[in-house]
Amino acid sequence: MNTARRRGEIIGWVVSAVALIAGFVLILIGIATPPSASFGWFAYAPLSNFAYVAGAPGLAIPPVTAVGFTLFVIGLAGVAFLTGIRVGARRRA
Repeated sequence: MNTARRRGEIIGWVVSAVALIAGFVLILIGIATPPSASFGWFAYAPLSNFAYVAGAPGLAIPPVTAVGFTLFVIGLAGVAFLTGIRVGARRRA
């Protein structure tokens, strides 16, 4: 394996590891911090029987947690890709 390809592979592993770690840390920060209180916000839907209220239960997650999950998934995809390249190269040799 030439040095340029080896260097590129090392950079790929480092970037994937950083994405995994940063994503995990952001997920922990998003889970550990309590949601911020929102005062004075309301919405009214005139043609609906439901009033939208801030803080209502739902699937909304904080932006920090969403970014954390995104980085974590990108890191996992990078690790899977690089592992596939490594296994494929081993079979060819």
